Amino acid sequence: MATLKPGLRKGLLAGGIAVALTGGGAAAVWAGTQPSPSPSSSSTSPGSSASGKAKATEGRGQAIHGEHVVKQQDGSYRTVVTQAGTIESVSDTEMTVKSEDSFTQRYLITADTRITQVPTDLSGLRNGRGRPSLPAATVADLKAGDKVRVSGSKDGDAVTATKIVSGELPAGVKGHGPKRGHGPKF
Repeated sequence: MATLKPGLRKGLLAGGIAVALTGGGAAAVWAGTQPSPSPSSSSTSPGSSASGKAKATEGRGQAIHGEHVVKQQDGSYRTVVTQAGTIESVSDTEMTVKSEDSFTQRYLITADTRITQVPTDLSGLRNGRGRPSLPAATVADLKAGDKVRVSGSKDGDAVTATKIVSGELPAGVKGHGPKRGHGPKF
């Protein structure tokens, strides 16, 4: 077998790579121009219709209520419940919250439940230094009709509130409401 000069070897190698890439590019173009196989089900994909636009924004709004399972550091699992809504009733040991879609949940309130309240004047919360911290509140500060966001742990049918945030952010505060990074865009 004859040996090739290094320059000729490099040239042939480069030519081979070019042919392979060109063939691959041609195959990609050919595949892109072929019609897609028709699906076996009768599902249709949304076009630029109004329903298609509605589906495109689906899932981007503020969560109203939900439940999910998280794995703890010790390997055990915990069910976390979250809800935004209005307090229907409250006592020293429990609170019932109703969301705008009429979902209702009863939460047990313990000494470990952290309660905070969004103040009406937000100017002193941050002062340009990092993340704001909300002032602490007590169960006595909560009353029927208050807007709240609650998170808790579920054990069987009982849900114990771990954190309650009472009050609402004003409409112009960054990160709240539509067109501020959360919620559907109008």
